[in-house]
Amino acid sequence: MHIMPMKDDIKRLLEKPDQLLNPSLNSYLLANISSPKIKEYLEKKQSIILPIGSTEQHGPVPILGIDHITATGIAYAVALVTQTLCAPPLNYGMAMHHLGFAGTMALRPTTYINIIIDLVRSLQRHGFKHIIIINGHGGNKGPFMNAIAEVGDEFKDLEFSFFNWWVMPGLENNIIKKYFGEKEGYHATPTEVSVTMALVPNSMSMPDSYTCPQQKVSNENIGWVIPGKFREYYPDGVMKADFSLSSSEIGLEALEYAIEEIALNVTTQHKPNL
Repeated sequence: MHIMPMKDDIKRLLEKPDQLLNPSLNSYLLANISSPKIKEYLEKKQSIILPIGSTEQHGPVPILGIDHITATGIAYAVALVTQTLCAPPLNYGMAMHHLGFAGTMALRPTTYINIIIDLVRSLQRHGFKHIIIINGHGGNKGPFMNAIAEVGDEFKDLEFSFFNWWVMPGLENNIIKKYFGEKEGYHATPTEVSVTMALVPNSMSMPDSYTCPQQKVSNENIGWVIPGKFREYYPDGVMKADFSLSSSEIGLEALEYAIEEIALNVTTQHKPNL
């Protein structure tokens, strides 16, 4: 697929970003296809996208579904522009450190590892050979990699592509540095909130300003993940971010960069009939 047609396809999709999450409009969703049609697909292509996210608190204003909404919206778009099947999203993640806030639904690391192993085994059994993970929650990467390690060489013939959508280089340079800088923070970030606002209009109304109540945290890189201490370190659940800067307009720009970068990677890495 050439770059320009892909860009045009993405722009057309983003004319109605709120429709990206509508499963009835996507013919590349595994859930919308019969088993015989899956076999026909596998004769030509063995790649599949797996969106993974979380259902967890994002501070006093942003909604709980941000991590799985963003991963799913981007994954559905990438599926359409690359003509790659997309599996149903895994909307729950390793979010034990957020359980101090109402509404969070978390999987223990061991549970998460077992779920990933079972899902990948299922896909492998049917003949899928390239698993493309589009991740919306930082806490998922460690246990996902541990799941692959847990089974030793069982998945050695599979190819995995793992994308944390919010760290794509173009997104970093053209969105995060341009609009947010240090106010991007680490959790309830204006980038992820903005993308969610574009995908789910009217889901949030941002305050005029916001000041994170977090105090200086010593040994932050190792301490914050301890579930029992998370709320002590981050009283309202936000991590150094200023979500009040979020907007659906910026979210639309961010979506375009994220979808294009991941889609180009997927297209380049696709190896038919392995």
